[in-house]
Amino acid sequence: MRKIDGDVFRKRFERHLSWVLSSGRGGERGDFRDLDLDGVNLHGYTLHGAAFGGASLRRAELRRAELREADLAGADLGGALLHDAVMTGVSLRGARLVDAELVRADLTGADLSDADLAGADLLGAALDDANLDGADLKSALSLTAKQIARARLTGRTQLPEGLTTLIT
Repeated sequence: MRKIDGDVFRKRFERHLSWVLSSGRGGERGDFRDLDLDGVNLHGYTLHGAAFGGASLRRAELRRAELREADLAGADLGGALLHDAVMTGVSLRGARLVDAELVRADLTGADLSDADLAGADLLGAALDDANLDGADLKSALSLTAKQIARARLTGRTQLPEGLTTLIT
């Protein structure tokens, strides 16, 4: 995993923003895969469709970030702040979200299969049609039956005690 210089990151982000704003006709999709972005401040950034697979975003500031359809498969978001982040259709397959704050995050249609959400705060998070196959939610905070009822569960989904009866 390699660290990226702030100027290099900004240039990549600017090209990505051009890609988003031109609907893919200009700029280029942001590629931040396998980078060490621990503690980075991306508050309110537009990162729709960006690739962060395998990246480390521990303790990153991602409040109100727009991450629709981004690829965060295998990323480490431990302790990240994702309050009010828009993460519809995002891939978080096998991601580490230990102690992440996903308060009011929109995870509609997200792929959280095999993700580790130990200690993650899901207060008011939208999990409608989210894939929770194999997700570890045993010690997730603020998770409600209403949220779980709207998600896609399997026998491999690990829920907190008291919500396990919701698995079909």
